[in-house]
Amino acid sequence: ADLLSFREDAAIPPPGTEAFDVYSGAVREACSIRELLNKNTDELQGVVNALAGQYVPPAPGGDLLRDGSGVLPTGRNIHALDPYRMPSKVAMARGRAATNLTLQMHLRDNQGTYPETVAVNLWGLEAIKTRGESLGVVLALVGAVPVIEATGRVVRYDLVPLEELGRPRIDVLASLSGIFRDSFANVVELLDDLLRRAADADEDPEMNYVRKHALALVDEGEDMEGATARIFSNPPGEFGSLVNERVTDSSWEEESALGETWASRNSFSFGK
Repeated sequence: ADLLSFREDAAIPPPGTEAFDVYSGAVREACSIRELLNKNTDELQGVVNALAGQYVPPAPGGDLLRDGSGVLPTGRNIHALDPYRMPSKVAMARGRAATNLTLQMHLRDNQGTYPETVAVNLWGLEAIKTRGESLGVVLALVGAVPVIEATGRVVRYDLVPLEELGRPRIDVLASLSGIFRDSFANVVELLDDLLRRAADADEDPEMNYVRKHALALVDEGEDMEGATARIFSNPPGEFGSLVNERVTDSSWEEESALGETWASRNSFSFGK
């Protein structure tokens, strides 16, 4: 307590209070991070061990502020992330905040009405850097949360009850980069499962736009599998929309031709 109170500094909460417990926990965490940062000399030893063909311990890479102290100490054999742990808690929180801001802006600019569909790009490198913030946006729009098993892996995305959500479920059109499609196949399957369950949910279509739009497509003659398809990307094994190539080659006359190229390259549905 004497160490944490820094010689009775008046700005420090008095010991025995809840504020002091919070403060002392933060100080201990800061001291732990300082010790981990001071181990940066392990970087040189890690290089020496790697050059000698010796074992270099693995560890997740990332940013200290975004991903926490688990990325320290440096000098280990870093990997991007575990795709079975997406989105992280921080990514989910940031995705939810971005969703709330988007919906607030739409409500403000559209006479208090919610958007029925929002398009979201899911990019591989973005997902790696942020631990799945864009995925968090998709889940927040639909009104879902990740279910995490004891090992820390995400095994399912569960729908939040409408009473708890307090607004309609927003339909999502997800456009995947080729890297995301191939690197996060488990996420694609979980998302597809979530959206199909949202379409099948026994809820008022005016409070569940995923279901509303799926039922409308079925009425137009689409089968339920096609009516619930929301995840699209390039053809399997291929990457890119080819729009840049057409622009570089000047092989287009009208802007609509570029749009058609993009649409034809991103019209392949993915899921379970």
